[in-house]
Amino acid sequence: MPATVRLTLDLAGRPRIYPARLHGAACALLETTRDDHRRQHKPFAVGPLYDVGGHTRWRLGWLTDHDPPPLPRLVRFGDTPCPVLDVRVEQTSYAELARSEPARHAQLRMTSPLYFSRSGRDHPLPDPVLIVRSAAQRWNAHAPEMFTIADKQIRAVTGTVFLHDMEGETVRTPVSATMHQTGFLGSVRLGLTKSADHAARMVFAALLRFAALAGVGAQTTHGFGSIQLEELSA
Repeated sequence: MPATVRLTLDLAGRPRIYPARLHGAACALLETTRDDHRRQHKPFAVGPLYDVGGHTRWRLGWLTDHDPPPLPRLVRFGDTPCPVLDVRVEQTSYAELARSEPARHAQLRMTSPLYFSRSGRDHPLPDPVLIVRSAAQRWNAHAPEMFTIADKQIRAVTGTVFLHDMEGETVRTPVSATMHQTGFLGSVRLGLTKSADHAARMVFAALLRFAALAGVGAQTTHGFGSIQLEELSA
C-alpha cells in the first residue's frame, strides 16, 4: 500500500548527485521487472538528499496498493556506492486517505523545486489548480478502482481551490553538469472557497495527503516537486 520510505545512507565525500542518478537509484530499488520501467506512471516518487546528524537521508514515496519490494543494504548513485544504514517504512492505505477529515485549508512546503510542464513550456509556480490535478492524476493512476476519484469530484475541487498565500522564490537547480531546471521552492497555503461542499473538502484533504507521498508537478521520479504537508484545517 502507499508508503513513505525513509533511508539513512552513508554517503562518503558528499558527491554531487544529479537528478538522473536519483532516478536511476530509485528505479534499481523499486522496479522489479522491465514492464515496471516502461510504465508511463511509475509507482514511486523521489525526494532530494539531505543531511541529518552527519548522515544522508533520502525520502521516497511508494504509490501502489501493494507493498514495496524488499530494499537492499546498498544504493548506487551512478558509480557511487552508498551503504544503507537504516530503513523506515510508514504505510497509509488508499482507504485511510479516502476517509480523510474534510479540510478547507492546507499548508505545504516545497522541499525540492516544483514546476509543471505544459505543452512543452515550463511553469515554475505553485498553481493551485495544477497542484490538485497533478495529485489526482497520480492517485487515479495507482489507486484501486473502488477508490478512483471521478472527474466530477476533481472539478468540484479545482473549481473552488485558490492560492491563499505563498512565500518563496524560483531557483535554478542543476539537472546535469551542463543543464539547469527552474522551479519554485518555499511555502504555499491553499484554500477552498465557501462554496466547496463536504465531499469536495474530503477529496481536497485526501489529495493533499497523497501529494506528500507522490510529489507534485513534473519529474517527481527525479527528485523534483517533493512536498511536505504541514497542516490541514477546516
